[in-house]
Amino acid sequence: MKVLVFGYSESLDRFSNIATNLLKEYKHEVLTINPRMEAELSRINTEYDTLTLYVNPQIGDKFADMLLKSKPKRVIFNPGTENSNLQKKFEAMGVEVVIGCTLVMLRSNQFDG
Repeated sequence: MKVLVFGYSESLDRFSNIATNLLKEYKHEVLTINPRMEAELSRINTEYDTLTLYVNPQIGDKFADMLLKSKPKRVIFNPGTENSNLQKKFEAMGVEVVIGCTLVMLRSNQFDG
């Protein structure tokens, strides 16, 4: 499964980093984007099964158009990233929206299902 981790941090103690490593351990194809690194934003395309968010709602709103254009099949709003406005826009596009934790989903075998 192709997964876009939006809000990635290279800090080993950050959940986005832990989730990225676990996704790779579970053999997912992972692209990480740190929205602070403007050059990375050009790597976003429309070939992802899952978009997992690790940004606060304000940053989610700032990049909403770009995220919506990526047309994922599923979006995971991890704790602290909940954004009802962005959620409604994804739902209107027919995207599955999950309010949950990527780490918990992976560890409990709910990520692929």
